[in-house]
Amino acid sequence: MSSITVSASVQSAKAWEDRFREHPVVDWMLDYEEAFDWGDMKSGPCNIWLTDDFSFTKSTGECITGGATAWAAVLEMYAPFSGHYHEPFFSITWETPTGYELIGSARLFAKLPVPGGQTKTDLNGRKWDIEVPGAFHFEYVKDPSGPKGLKMKSQKLYADGIPMISEMIKRGMVTPEQVLA
Repeated sequence: MSSITVSASVQSAKAWEDRFREHPVVDWMLDYEEAFDWGDMKSGPCNIWLTDDFSFTKSTGECITGGATAWAAVLEMYAPFSGHYHEPFFSITWETPTGYELIGSARLFAKLPVPGGQTKTDLNGRKWDIEVPGAFHFEYVKDPSGPKGLKMKSQKLYADGIPMISEMIKRGMVTPEQVLA
């Protein structure tokens, strides 16, 4: 039996480099992360970035479908943070018949609205309350109505939420009973 092979683009570095933008999906993704981490995507419509049938799979395995409903689930996950930043350090991207897929790893840095000490530092020297490594699997479709001709069709998250929840419990943002409910 022969294996199926496709060309793939691999980016790996301690710090993300501008040269990675040479790949159209990585270029798109860095714009998306900039808008998500620092822009107004949480308060305005994000339909320019996502397909109408966008789906989001949480690290628990729960899959939410239906564009706006799935986007609301993404926003709910980030709601406890007063700020956040994704620092990517690895990705593999390949083309599919309808677009692209990307599997990547990043560190999520976040600030909590309750004081408690910002002990985590990103590569830009900014201080954060939480640092959590995670992996993501994205599917994109070619769509001329999207930024740079792409839209995200699905996002799957693979991360351990315990460090975030532990810090939120420590700061009195949630109780263990609320987490277990």
